[in-house]
Amino acid sequence: MKVKNINNRALLQELDYVFKKLGRKIALDFTKRVSPGISVSQSLILGILNEDGPKKISELAEELEITLPSITTLADKLVAQGYVERKRSEKDRRIVYLHITEQGHSILHDLMEEKKRRLHKYYAALSEEDIRHLIRIYRIILTNLEEADKQR
Repeated sequence: MKVKNINNRALLQELDYVFKKLGRKIALDFTKRVSPGISVSQSLILGILNEDGPKKISELAEELEITLPSITTLADKLVAQGYVERKRSEKDRRIVYLHITEQGHSILHDLMEEKKRRLHKYYAALSEEDIRHLIRIYRIILTNLEEADKQR
């Protein structure tokens, strides 16, 4: 992908400011209104366990691109809330997997329903064409970031 030289520093700074502010507002809105006891990161863990099945802490850390201590803290909170449980592997008792519980499935369902309502609220003022443009632009940025990661 060809990288374009952007000379308008003020424009990039405004884009950065708006993007960060939007991200923080959406994360805060989601965390406060959807489930005060569950962070966005914790909801991502529940989603992964729901879709992929049991996972080791190290697998979750890698998938979410966060440190082992951070994922362990998040998992501990989910265990304390009854949304996740730890189970030792039948084949190798040293290996511990996180499993989503029935209570975890229930809260995840509630979270996803509220997320759908929130997404409609966030993007209600945009046309379908605007949303398609955003998707196209975000995919370009994502591709740039992934290519930069490969070069490291």
